[in-house]
Amino acid sequence: MRVCLILEGCYPYVRGGVSAWTHQFISRSSRIEFVLWTIHADRADMKEKYYAFPPNVVEHHTVILHDAFASSGRPVRKPENISSALQAVLFQEKDALEHLMQTVAENPGSAYSIGRHESFVDVAKHLSESIPGLGVADAYYQLRSMLLPLVHLLQIEPPEADLYHAAVTGYGGMIGALAAYKTRKPFLLTEHGIYPREREEELLTADWLHPALRDFWIDFFYGLSRFAYMHAARVTSLFPDALRRQVQIGCPPEKCRVIPNGIDLEPFLGMDIADASMPSHIGALIRFAAIKDLKTMIRAFAIVRQQIPGAVLHLMGGTDDESYRLACVRLAESLHLQEAIRFEGHVSAAEYLPQMRFTVLSSISEGQPLAILESMASGRPVISTRVGSCPDLILSGKPAGLVVPPMRPDLLAQAMISLCRPDAPIRDMGLAGREKVRQHHDLPDMLHAYHELYREVLTDGGHRI
Repeated sequence: MRVCLILEGCYPYVRGGVSAWTHQFISRSSRIEFVLWTIHADRADMKEKYYAFPPNVVEHHTVILHDAFASSGRPVRKPENISSALQAVLFQEKDALEHLMQTVAENPGSAYSIGRHESFVDVAKHLSESIPGLGVADAYYQLRSMLLPLVHLLQIEPPEADLYHAAVTGYGGMIGALAAYKTRKPFLLTEHGIYPREREEELLTADWLHPALRDFWIDFFYGLSRFAYMHAARVTSLFPDALRRQVQIGCPPEKCRVIPNGIDLEPFLGMDIADASMPSHIGALIRFAAIKDLKTMIRAFAIVRQQIPGAVLHLMGGTDDESYRLACVRLAESLHLQEAIRFEGHVSAAEYLPQMRFTVLSSISEGQPLAILESMASGRPVISTRVGSCPDLILSGKPAGLVVPPMRPDLLAQAMISLCRPDAPIRDMGLAGREKVRQHHDLPDMLHAYHELYREVLTDGGHRI
């Protein structure tokens, strides 16, 4: 079996999260040949590989979104047809993305040539006329950023495979749908988080975005997700609430499956369960990215130190956004926490977690974090924000930790202080968490579920339910 795994903005150049899931999944699926088809914003995002490919990765193809603005390549024969199709996408007309995919297939050429053509400028003019106060120049450059990468993606020929498996909607789901359209092979879609919801949260605070166009961008990402749902033979999510959100966005419920994340339990099950006699060393398995909201964690820890002077916070993880990491360092310094917060960098969770009394996650959006599963497998209680599947992981059955609202450093601090107390039920929570992971998140169960789904879609020829 030859599977083309489609990824966006992660593996092998980013650590943690979907990248960790991908590497684990490929490494433990040795009987499958994988072709990687990875999407990146710019070549600068591909400076260093953090993962060595397992032997069953037989090809790696990359797509660079910024190439949509390169002047090389032959001009499109009928750019006005593509501009018209792009306008339909912009205004969310029925079947607009389907029509765009067909139109691009009939008019090959560079996306750059579309952006230079007067018909594309006319789309910008039409948009500016429909929104009071929006200049043509602002409309043009926003549309260029939104729509030309889409044209660029649709010009690409899919690599050869028996089936295509995208680990994201968005641009990844778009080229998965393209592969299904061009090859008539099955397309399977997995969402680790609800992509358009995550983009919406980012867009609400984006400083590069013209405020009048925020809703257009949000609608654009929701449209990409619905398009991917339409073309996928099956759509998987990590937990039931995520499935319900997929259906609300527009995924036919009969296509949906829940396959929880799984981890390799072996490195963790030999660890001693944490207990209340341990020092107040607090762990955070994180990536330096705004969506992890580490600034809230640092502010909360400043409150903790006022009551628990010996507490230490270990930030363990790589960097997605260097400017965000530096902002976190400066925040820690401004709060005089240089000695109390240790920026450990990327470390082995199995080596560091035994030193921790409990762990913390302060994200504003999550799917089903491997960080929580690893913490629970190691017998450490977890404090998390109420996002994604985190409340269910922690609170279902016997509690394995505490849950607080996102972006509330005061409440996060209270939770951390409560687990630093000598009478905190650390051991009971640690035992509960380990048992939940053993029962519901063992890696072989997850692998079996995906492999069975592969066989299912191949057997029925990728029929879209």
